[in-house]
Amino acid sequence: MRFKITAPRVLAAFALLPAGLLAAGCGIQSTDVIAVGDPATAQAVPPPDEGTVLYFVGPDGLMPVVRSGTPQPALPLLFAGPDADERAAGIRSELPPLGGPSRLGVNESGIMVVLDQDVSKLTLVARRQIACTALRAVARGRDMSVTIRGAGAGTALAPVNCTT
Repeated sequence: MRFKITAPRVLAAFALLPAGLLAAGCGIQSTDVIAVGDPATAQAVPPPDEGTVLYFVGPDGLMPVVRSGTPQPALPLLFAGPDADERAAGIRSELPPLGGPSRLGVNESGIMVVLDQDVSKLTLVARRQIACTALRAVARGRDMSVTIRGAGAGTALAPVNCTT
């Protein structure tokens, strides 16, 4: 009996080839995890004299965005929102435009941000944008709470911590 090669037999042989290759790898022994040292670390934001760090909303939540160059007052830049390149990268803000001047103060109990507008409708994410930006601007590396106070009858929101 002569073996006849046909197109369906060739296709079947090629279809079984990956299964054969997988079966050939069955003799490989598994290994345990081998510790080789500490995980890598990197500096995510620059030193304070190399730019202004603002916190915007990215695809995975709140994230620092560095504006290179001479450091500038952070809150007006934050309220102006992301620039065109940042928006194109999917970065956004939950803050309304700044309604007037802003002030930043630091004392032993924390940071006070005073805005010349109503702050009662700020979302938690918007409040965290302000808190993290203010903390980075005036108390870098310290764990402090930030209180946001609005215009009018002295509206003050509950203190916020930066947890990024």
